[in-house]
Amino acid sequence: MIVICDRTALRVHAAYGRHLRQAEQGGAVTPTLTDDDLAHIDIDAFTKRHGELHVMVGGRDLRRRKAGVTIHVCTSPIPARCIRKLKEGVYVASVGLAVVLMSANMGDYLLVRLLYEVCAIYRVESYREKSPALTSVKELRNELELLKGMRGVLRVEALLNYVADNSRSPRETDLAMLAWLPHRMGGYGLPLGAMNKSCTLGQVKRRCDLLFPQKEGLPRVGVEYESDEEHSGDENISSDSARRKVFENKGYRIVTFTNGELKSAVLSFEAMRFIGTCLGLRVRKPRGYNAKMREALLKFVNTHHDPLF
Repeated sequence: MIVICDRTALRVHAAYGRHLRQAEQGGAVTPTLTDDDLAHIDIDAFTKRHGELHVMVGGRDLRRRKAGVTIHVCTSPIPARCIRKLKEGVYVASVGLAVVLMSANMGDYLLVRLLYEVCAIYRVESYREKSPALTSVKELRNELELLKGMRGVLRVEALLNYVADNSRSPRETDLAMLAWLPHRMGGYGLPLGAMNKSCTLGQVKRRCDLLFPQKEGLPRVGVEYESDEEHSGDENISSDSARRKVFENKGYRIVTFTNGELKSAVLSFEAMRFIGTCLGLRVRKPRGYNAKMREALLKFVNTHHDPLF
């Protein structure tokens, strides 16, 4: 069987997610790349629709050259529950398996960004449009349990502790990384909460970009990211103000975070310190190694988001 992997697998999940079915086999599977396997897929047609084709094989002896195909070797047993059937003879790595395999060529920041994006409700190239998430943090954790022992699983599992579902834009992802990553990675180490959670406020429902866990005796704290292009103009400013008032009238404390604050080390620190104060926490300036990592993280979150799949 051919097993599609890497970013190609994620693109297939984005295109056909609801139509992919779990493999019928039980136990472990061994991907191959024989002429009979290749007869099941039109490489030219596939690459025109989905871009480069990445496939995996179960050993170096099964590796072969094939025009238009990038081949990855994975010697670890692959649970059948971690592949999906696209059509007869053609299978796709599950989202969790694809992420674990991709993690070998990613630094921590880029890997965290990927984890956010597979759980997000946007695509980088069309982030103003809502798109279904490929997976969720809970589903990823379940898959990682099945993949225990495979190289990269423990690293992905550890970084998943700083990831939330339902980011709606690349800049919301950047803000979440800055707020929730630990000090040793340059973040502010604030308690992980939820993103774009729907809140019932009387007879209306509103969502908040970042919502922190509530601390006893303090109001629930939320953060709203205000982008330059979508939150300017009299009408948008009035709408944003009205939304905040609805939250605050129900006992929430809503803090706004702007693009300018996300770009500036000084302004982002003051904004995060204020959020910490609202949460009853003390946010201090980093020193030594942590200061270098803060600088590195700020640089990363202010780089262009290239599509990762």
